[in-house]
Amino acid sequence: MKQLQCISIDKLIKPYITILLLILSFTSCATSEKEKLDSEISNEIDNYLTRAMELHNIPGLALAVIEEDDVVYESYFGQASLEDGSLVDDKTMFRIFSATKLITTTGVFQLIENGQLGLEDKISKYLSDLPVAWQQVKIKNLLSHSSGIPDIIRYESTLSDKELMEKLSMDKMQFQTGTQFSYNQTNYWLLGQIIEQISGKTFDDYIIGNQFDNNSNGVLFSSNSQENIPNRATRYLYSGKNKKFVKGTNNNGRRGHSGNGLNITLNKFMEWDSKLKLNQLLGEKAKSDMWSPFDFKQDFKYQKDNFLHGWHNYHVNGLDSYGFSGGNLAAYRIFPKSNTTIILLSNGSQIEAYDIIVNDVARMVMPELKTKDLTLEEDVMELILDEQYDLALAGFQKLKEENPSSQFDNLKLNINGIGNSYSWNGEPEKAFKVFKMNAEANPNWWIAVAGLAEMQEVKKDTIQALKNYQWALLLNEKNEYGYNDVLKSKINQLKQQ
Repeated sequence: MKQLQCISIDKLIKPYITILLLILSFTSCATSEKEKLDSEISNEIDNYLTRAMELHNIPGLALAVIEEDDVVYESYFGQASLEDGSLVDDKTMFRIFSATKLITTTGVFQLIENGQLGLEDKISKYLSDLPVAWQQVKIKNLLSHSSGIPDIIRYESTLSDKELMEKLSMDKMQFQTGTQFSYNQTNYWLLGQIIEQISGKTFDDYIIGNQFDNNSNGVLFSSNSQENIPNRATRYLYSGKNKKFVKGTNNNGRRGHSGNGLNITLNKFMEWDSKLKLNQLLGEKAKSDMWSPFDFKQDFKYQKDNFLHGWHNYHVNGLDSYGFSGGNLAAYRIFPKSNTTIILLSNGSQIEAYDIIVNDVARMVMPELKTKDLTLEEDVMELILDEQYDLALAGFQKLKEENPSSQFDNLKLNINGIGNSYSWNGEPEKAFKVFKMNAEANPNWWIAVAGLAEMQEVKKDTIQALKNYQWALLLNEKNEYGYNDVLKSKINQLKQQ
């Protein structure tokens, strides 16, 4: 029998200590690398937003990027009030205008999930004394803006609900229910009433109770931009005539709460986002139904663009994201595949910026995008303002190649707006070059072609102006903004010369 050897404790545990130290070393390195990467991304976004705010002339802005439940970026820039110089911070509330519809839609689907409401329910089941023409409208039609009901936006907000309904009752339906898309504030006013009818609560109390845990700190409803609310950022509109910002005076009263009345801090919005991701607001099936495209029977453009039930499907370099924007100054966007959210809140701009900024930030932070050295929309805008039109055109064409399913509506309109500002400011040659670049980048967009035709008319290039007015008329099949009469008049005038 062999004699037992005495082995020291040090020898027994030494290998394990070595392994533990290696693990800790690897963990420390990984943490250090992540912190370094997060710092690089943060600096990149800081620099980008500083440049974007200067380019678009944005007074104040707050932005957050959340991956799953990890806040990878949160920052505040600029002024909440130009009058008193107060800065944007984590206590600043922003009115998010039509992005409120995301919250209202979530409230509707909570009722659906609880069996208190159905997408196929007719609204006449919940609302009495409706015009005969509205009797067949369903909940899904209000959510998807396919109701065809006349829009309350054309009437004074000082009217009582009864007076407003009397006027709307005398208006014709815009189109047959379910066939087309027409963005409409009446739809969400009616949804607010239905929520109140079913819940027995005011719309405000129902939303704050069911989506914000009855905690109104950092969130409230007010559709009155003139109301004095502590910590709320002033909403500004840029006056091209005076070349300065003026205070917004929009006031939709209590009727506007369900369509455009939410005021919220960035932190409170981030809390809401966390609940949405964790299925604390809605289950997976309800979210899937909410994010399903609506089948517009005749409106192929919006079938292609995937307008959903109260939300919109935005494509960024092949990735789906769901959300909505409001007031040309706020946007919420969630990318379900990577469980990443981008929230942008601001209080004004000279040139619309929200979609451009959100898309570009996504390209900078999302792993599947940031390694591809993708074109940024802001770069195209900056090249145009630097009068490098050939490079801007090449950049826009590269954007389209990288994003074959995107329409770039916001970018196109922004470029058109730059051309208009040059035209109004008496710089026709600059305006011509901007419109020319936009038309070359978007040859099938009637607005760009019509803008180019207008500047060709100014330059006395009658033949090309006539040709492009005629082409714009053919492209504007749906007579957007009722502009075809103007185009026809222009064509007739040029033909007589």
